[in-house]
Amino acid sequence: MRFTNHRNTKSPKLRGVIVESILTSCVNGVSICELSLKIQRILPLSHRDLKRYLFYLINYDLVSYDGQRQLFITEEGGFDLLHMINKEKKMTMANSEDIVIMIE
Repeated sequence: MRFTNHRNTKSPKLRGVIVESILTSCVNGVSICELSLKIQRILPLSHRDLKRYLFYLINYDLVSYDGQRQLFITEEGGFDLLHMINKEKKMTMANSEDIVIMIE
């Protein structure tokens, strides 16, 4: 699955299940501690890897960070990506574990 973004930086391959979980958790704003706990319920992910995913999601304007309130928030592009993930799951009968995301 490819999500088009107009940046010149190269994206790694991101696991759909992690991206989907982060974007969903950040819809109403979430702190790093809350986010880590929510993700750990779904799958084991180190704090370092969570930060790496957040770095890419912020860099591609899918998630933003509100420093004043110390919350991560899903942005419009993140909602678009969630929609694409759900559409891909319905069309291919795949689950989030099977999806790999590359942002172009």
